[in-house]
Amino acid sequence: MMESARSEKFSNCVVFILFFNALLVCCVSGIGVNWGTQCTHLLSPTTVVKMLKDNGIQKVKLFDADPNILNALKKTSIQVMVGIPNDMLYTLANSLPAAEKWVSKNVSAHVSSGGVDIRYTLYLNLYF
Repeated sequence: MMESARSEKFSNCVVFILFFNALLVCCVSGIGVNWGTQCTHLLSPTTVVKMLKDNGIQKVKLFDADPNILNALKKTSIQVMVGIPNDMLYTLANSLPAAEKWVSKNVSAHVSSGGVDIRYTLYLNLYF
């Protein structure tokens, strides 16, 4: 019985993911990439931004709000989606002051004074 419920939950998640991706493809135009930072040989943010621009990348999703990366994206016209790190989700979901502080530091500061085109803040945490 437990395996059947888990299988149904997995199937529902897969259907949701497929629907969500189809919706994004229909509603969002332009080419985008994910920019992760958990690797052993990181390139400098300015080098990555140059590569993005040279290859016509118009959108980027960051998995956290790294200030060096956000500074490199200033005035580039690249649209940015900033992810909230998984280890911060619980705190931000349960504390309005913590959430306001995080947004002020990691989103508002870069939009207002830095000229970074942050369009979305994302928290999508799926467990199977």
